[in-house]
Amino acid sequence: YENKGRKVNINTATQTELETLSGIGPSTALKIVEYRKENGKFKTVEDLKNVSGIGEGKFEQIKDSIVVK
Repeated sequence: YENKGRKVNINTATQTELETLSGIGPSTALKIVEYRKENGKFKTVEDLKNVSGIGEGKFEQIKDSIVVK
């Protein structure tokens, strides 16, 4: 499964969809899903940086590929 120019909605994406993002592996994708379960939907893409394992560098890599809806 490859992400062809479509932005990944981090509020609805499955773990598999999240793993299509650059630098996001299974464990980080799972953390994103778990974070969403515990804290509710992300309000902005920047909120993704609150997830353990996603720092400024990783966020910069994927920010153009993600969206919050």
